[in-house]
Amino acid sequence: MDLNRRQCIQAIGTTLLGSSVIRAATGGTGCVSAADPDAPATVLPLGARKALMVDRKFVADSIGTRLRLHPPKKTGERLIESEHPWESATINWFSVLKDGDLYRMWYECYDVEGWPTADDTSFCYAESRDGIRWTKPKLGLYSYRGSTQNNILFRQIGEGTHRSRVHGNCVFIDPSAPPESRYKCVSQGQFQGLADLPYFLAGMSSPDGLHWKRNPQPICRVFADSQYSGFWDDRTRQYAIFGRVPGRGGRAIGRSAAAHFAGFSPFARVLQSDDADPPEADLYNPACMRYPGETDLYLMFPSLFHHQQDTLKIRLAVSRDSETWTWPDRETPLLGLSSGGDFDSGSLYMGNGGCLLTGNEWSFYFSGSSLKHREVELNFLAEPKNRRVISRAVASPDRLVSIAAHNERGQFTTPPLEIRGERLRLNAITATDGAIRVAILNRQGQPLPHFGLADCRKIQGDRNDHIAVWGESEKPIPQFDQPVRLQFELDNADLFSFQCVDRPS
Repeated sequence: MDLNRRQCIQAIGTTLLGSSVIRAATGGTGCVSAADPDAPATVLPLGARKALMVDRKFVADSIGTRLRLHPPKKTGERLIESEHPWESATINWFSVLKDGDLYRMWYECYDVEGWPTADDTSFCYAESRDGIRWTKPKLGLYSYRGSTQNNILFRQIGEGTHRSRVHGNCVFIDPSAPPESRYKCVSQGQFQGLADLPYFLAGMSSPDGLHWKRNPQPICRVFADSQYSGFWDDRTRQYAIFGRVPGRGGRAIGRSAAAHFAGFSPFARVLQSDDADPPEADLYNPACMRYPGETDLYLMFPSLFHHQQDTLKIRLAVSRDSETWTWPDRETPLLGLSSGGDFDSGSLYMGNGGCLLTGNEWSFYFSGSSLKHREVELNFLAEPKNRRVISRAVASPDRLVSIAAHNERGQFTTPPLEIRGERLRLNAITATDGAIRVAILNRQGQPLPHFGLADCRKIQGDRNDHIAVWGESEKPIPQFDQPVRLQFELDNADLFSFQCVDRPS
């Protein structure tokens, strides 16, 4: 490391760090300037909650670090694929969730006989005990070719001229609703006579996820195509829905929110491609959800549609309020395309609710096809090898994004934190020759006695429960009435999260 860079890193640890503005780390050799010591700093009330390094919320100043995406690993499993006559064209949009001990999936499929008509789509159901082995139960709810021995919930829903298929479904559980409408769904729906375009955003409700009733009027008067996302947000006490709006390249992601499951305003654009993307690229479907177990963190898995190549890859965006979104690592797809004509080599879409805990790992449910976007025509879909397949990729929990320093040492300091606990636990990976050290600073950026970087033992290895130790014995973290800052030195290391915890009793 050159002398100028070392001096810059040292300056960050000893200079007043009062800014509440989060700076982007460049990873280059320049020094990030210190903030005005008299500037007020926002205190983050972390307590004993986990600080996930998926964005720069917990970074006040840094040098030599970057946010790094760790893509889940595809399993290659063919969880749901076309096997019945009503699935003979292809499988399409789907939602997946965990309901008690049961994993449940709702998916759309088309048959060759109906394609392409208003009656070509079956809304179907599958379930699993482990999230891996799925069954399509014989529900006895819909007669297809004279038999109800199938997993079809319905083909069309609604009344009169407002009756239509489901397209672009998002099923979610509504904890605020009475039992008879505990399950909700947003999708495309036909409503003739309301405007020149008959399709708007429709809402459905169900007591059990199997028997559905559609709202008689649109819940949002926007044209509905591709897939939409929705959920009840405990943080805002509102329903939030996400879907397609015009934007750079053609398509972008919009959002609307309402206290009731009706009367949503037109979408406000919240995410689109930009100059860092190919000029003809846009965003296809939102696949938006709450981060598992977190109340103020949201994930979005849109597919970047590269028009020139006619391909779609899944990306990751994050938000703390569901309105302002950032790309943690835009250079790395969350899920990229396979090669050689595999089922996931042409286009990929994430399912709604697509990140679930299965056993001790996260499963990311997605659908893939060897067909590119403009190849989705009946003459291609009639070939079984071309039909879309629902699969999954897996990752360790809370290891989607890290703040990382590779090749040379990096450092970052948090804003002032209100913390609670006796020990500092890190979810981190270091190289064999790498390490992490942590210092506890006062609000003005000065190390507390015996808790500086030099006092911290090297943290090394691959664990989700590293414990920071200062000195020869494990000292408890000092508990003060005033907020403190944490300073992390990373050397060939990835830090996914940190958390203050109590000692085991």
